[in-house]
Amino acid sequence: MPAQPASVRFSVQIMVDRPVAQVFAYLSDVRNDQQWWGGIHASRRIGDGGVGTLYELDATLLRVRHQTRLEVTAQDPPHRQTVTVRSGPLPYVAYYEWSAVTPHRTRFALVAEVVAARPWSWFGPLLNPLLSLLARHYFRRVPALIEAAYPPPHTPAT
Repeated sequence: MPAQPASVRFSVQIMVDRPVAQVFAYLSDVRNDQQWWGGIHASRRIGDGGVGTLYELDATLLRVRHQTRLEVTAQDPPHRQTVTVRSGPLPYVAYYEWSAVTPHRTRFALVAEVVAARPWSWFGPLLNPLLSLLARHYFRRVPALIEAAYPPPHTPAT
């Protein structure tokens, strides 16, 4: 009897010193992922960024190069977005959530549900901590990139 695919769920949270609309604009556009998620070689958007938009990614994960097609399946700008893999070797659904902590500080949270068939299922119970570690590693880069992309407004010296 063939092994059943492993199901993995992990989450990541970061704080960004920018307004929620700016953090949403950056992170909801999957084309920006190649600036901070290692292994994404190219990405292309088909659509306006809203529900139904497709993203095609050329990526490498754990030394395996693959093509993945994602779809934005739900969105409530600038607070929520759901992205679902439509084709690719590692099926997942990613739930993004943005919340304003202050007018100029945003909490971003990601919850991903991954169905790991071969070759990913070979990692067994190590897959969850491995994907969580990778996500945390890459998401650490995001605040500095967003803060550089959206400089704070100039405040005159007093």
